[in-house]
Amino acid sequence: MNTLFKYTAKLLMLVMLVLSISGCEKRKEGHIEEGTNYAAILCVGSWPNTAYYISSIPSLTTGTISLKGNGAEMTGKVYAQDVIQREGFYYHMNSTSGRFGKYHVENGSLLIDKEIPFAYLSWSSYAWADNNTLVIFGDGNGEARYAVVKVDKMTIKTGKLDLGKIPAGFQQYSFGFAQYRDSKLFLGYGFASNDWSVFPNMPVYPKSYVAVIDYHTMAVEKSLEETRTTGLGSLNIYAPSSFVDENNDLYFISDPVTGYDYKSPSIMYRIKSGSTVIDPDYFFNYSAASNNEKGAAMWYIGNGKAIVRSRISGDNIDLEHYYRLIDVKSGTMIKKLDLPADKGERMVNAVIVEDGKAFIAVNAVDRDYIWQYNPATDQLTKGVEFIGGIDYILRIEKLK
Repeated sequence: MNTLFKYTAKLLMLVMLVLSISGCEKRKEGHIEEGTNYAAILCVGSWPNTAYYISSIPSLTTGTISLKGNGAEMTGKVYAQDVIQREGFYYHMNSTSGRFGKYHVENGSLLIDKEIPFAYLSWSSYAWADNNTLVIFGDGNGEARYAVVKVDKMTIKTGKLDLGKIPAGFQQYSFGFAQYRDSKLFLGYGFASNDWSVFPNMPVYPKSYVAVIDYHTMAVEKSLEETRTTGLGSLNIYAPSSFVDENNDLYFISDPVTGYDYKSPSIMYRIKSGSTVIDPDYFFNYSAASNNEKGAAMWYIGNGKAIVRSRISGDNIDLEHYYRLIDVKSGTMIKKLDLPADKGERMVNAVIVEDGKAFIAVNAVDRDYIWQYNPATDQLTKGVEFIGGIDYILRIEKLK
């Protein structure tokens, strides 16, 4: 009898422990609501008095979107618009709380699928190795670090990248684009200062690099040096600056302004299929073709064309932006799209590509729309409008 009591007590304690752990780490596993094929992350207010919401978009081409009865508040769980969305789930690293989380929207609320303690790095860039494997990169204590996340179970494996020592006068690594292709990860990086006492005249390191990383071992095979520009890609937790096309060629564009370099040009590069070196026969000086504008983000729309969110020239990181169409294969400018100027917010994921068309969110001075661009007819059409006191459209996403 005494033995049975001890066994029952131990079993009860074990069950309580399992339930306790589950309650701490994992909340509600949900599903993506029907009729919400698209979503937007919207901002109300101005920094630091801001609130962020995820709003469903029933249609990209018609109607209006308002936060009235249609907005899941992110504030408290998610810090800002630096989220990664895939198949309707949102992933975010909250450096303030030291947690990495997986979330989804259900019945107008942002729900926690799972949160785990994580303060190993301050994330900057990421790449999907497959549908279940997310690789994130960032600086941590002056070290180049990575984390490989299995998103179904939210398990994390961490490590360090051998990117060489930080030069004198600089204190941290600065990361740009990240792209997975054929079992290799390509990562743009450089070096930055964290001495904000000299802002806005921050020191600029004159070289940039692309690390070629073996995905299976996460060993850095080599680093490709570039001296013609700085800032090889923007922080893609906010918006993309690279892609792989139908020919398996990798393209990326530099944005020197991300490192407070207002003098170097934006340049587009290519790494051809099967190669791990920058193509010596390809060099597109984007700034020279666009009144010295800088490429803040880039989306491939197919058939050798891409749309660039183009920051106007000036010594400020938050100037207005235009949208330009480029021919990526020939490395030439096609045109500036006839859209209103997008007001000064640099970190915007503004384009959805679907059915051969590009849907472009524009934060105009007066009214905010998603515009449809059809490259087959070269026509722009006004689509859904955002109303009701929204200050910024920060992201638009396809959920399925």
